[in-house]
Amino acid sequence: MSDSGVKAASPDFSIRRECNSVATADNGKELQVCGWVYRYRDQGGVLFVDLRDRSGVVQVVFDLAVNSELLKRSEALRSEDVICVTGKVRLRDKNAINPKIQTGEIEILATGLVLLSKAKPSPIPLDEHDDEANEELRLENRFLDLRRKPMQEAMRVRHEFIRAVRNFLDNEGFWEIETPILNKSTPEGARDFLVPSRLNAGEFYALPQSPQIFKQLLMVAGTERYYQIARCFRDEDLRRDRQPEFTQIDIELSFVTKEMIMQLNQRMIAAACKSAFGVTLDEVPQRISYRDAMELYGNDKPDVRFAMTLTELGDWAAMTEFQVFRKAAEGGRLKGLCVPGGASLSRKDIDDLTQWVMQDFKAKGLAWVKLTDNGLESLITKFLPEAAQAELIKRTGAKAGDIIFFAGDR
Repeated sequence: MSDSGVKAASPDFSIRRECNSVATADNGKELQVCGWVYRYRDQGGVLFVDLRDRSGVVQVVFDLAVNSELLKRSEALRSEDVICVTGKVRLRDKNAINPKIQTGEIEILATGLVLLSKAKPSPIPLDEHDDEANEELRLENRFLDLRRKPMQEAMRVRHEFIRAVRNFLDNEGFWEIETPILNKSTPEGARDFLVPSRLNAGEFYALPQSPQIFKQLLMVAGTERYYQIARCFRDEDLRRDRQPEFTQIDIELSFVTKEMIMQLNQRMIAAACKSAFGVTLDEVPQRISYRDAMELYGNDKPDVRFAMTLTELGDWAAMTEFQVFRKAAEGGRLKGLCVPGGASLSRKDIDDLTQWVMQDFKAKGLAWVKLTDNGLESLITKFLPEAAQAELIKRTGAKAGDIIFFAGDR
């Protein structure tokens, strides 16, 4: 474009500044920014454009009093148009400062504009707080979905985390080594993805479920310390914790003990979380044995933040007249779980939980009692003598407003 009075020559991208890098120190300077039109507001004679790149957002002003021809051209801009703007940085008026963005104290008064790409209307909303589009539509338009701030932030944080892992392991004397992707099928815990060989009819390569064989070869070969940000492939049905392909931090060491490996991983995770998330973790975290994890939480990877532990009630069952409990405790287990504030659960909520544990955990049912100001309430309280009720409350630490669930089997 070469309209009269408008700086519209081909942009020099070598002098381009990222949007978030423009600051008050640049006041009065002429510079160039490029990106996507995020939002625009026509105030009649003045057009405000929020310009977005991966670093953030900066406000660009097209003013009739400065260049009428430039304003006329800018009025044709729409969301997601890709533009290059030349302009002069100026401080915003105090009442116009936007504390929500890093560049909120400045704006760029445009003196030149180049339209790099005209955008069609987006089939999905791209506002950072708008998740109205269904997942299928977002995936069909993945290149647009990835422009959204939450997605950009997720990719940035992943990069920061992986970089921190690499830096940490490099400093610990590890070598990063790539291992083969195409390999012979080997026994693993899942099915292999197979790739037909063009040169050998009827023969197939297998994609690695993990670099297991290769890293063991490396240890035998004397490499001693190896790591890889490894891509792994497993031909499994989709589940919440199963993906056909995923990335794992793969590490192998020689001449070490279990304790040394645990400490290494603890320090690595702490360093990566500090770098990527700004979160400080204790390099010597709380440890729990497998037995305690299963006894207290019924899970080998418990979320201990909720402090809801299972209570052993096997011997307590003998104090009751409820045959279901007594039979479960004879040669089996009976556990109780106190849920703070759970007495507010409706009967439908409890029925839904019962259906869930029966379907997902193969339980035979889910007994419960609520503790109110008047004591324990449930259909089974008639089978619980006063001494048994008092002991149950004591063991579980239940308070008025809580609910206690029971699970048991032989």
